[in-house]
Amino acid sequence: MAVLIAEETRCPACRSRAFRYQELLYDMPHFGNVLVETGYCSVCGYRLFDIEYADVGRPTRIIFAARDGEDVARSYLIRSKTGTVYSPDLGFSLEPALGGEPMIITVEGLLYRVADYAEKLKVLEPGSAQRVDEFIRRVYRAIESGGFTLVVEDPLGKSLIKPYRPESIRVEYL
Repeated sequence: MAVLIAEETRCPACRSRAFRYQELLYDMPHFGNVLVETGYCSVCGYRLFDIEYADVGRPTRIIFAARDGEDVARSYLIRSKTGTVYSPDLGFSLEPALGGEPMIITVEGLLYRVADYAEKLKVLEPGSAQRVDEFIRRVYRAIESGGFTLVVEDPLGKSLIKPYRPESIRVEYL
């Protein structure tokens, strides 16, 4: 880890000169060199934390075919903050948001998270509750028995899937 900048400067929130700011260059496994930015204002309490990629890979598309429940439970998704995850078979897409968070999760954990998001959608759109319930049933069946495709696209090439069975994955460079 190398400290690039460590200074006290103006706070972006309250403008006082009590903002301690620091940039670190850190070699992170799989993601390569990342720039870690941190800051704290002792006057107003404003905090800053951000991570940016210092290295860029090739744009990639990873196609994972989950054959059974074991593939789902024992395969891992490593999604960078620029990766999009979707399943054409199950009918969902998780797009990276501004300041999106990276995640390291099993494929099973991802599907449980997708089902949780869908449950919240029922509250927001009560008229679509029946359709959402059917989607959630499809997701739970996929967790148990596989039989679906998961695709990860990343313009910076930082996302990947570590499959339980190596033959269940295909990587394309875009």
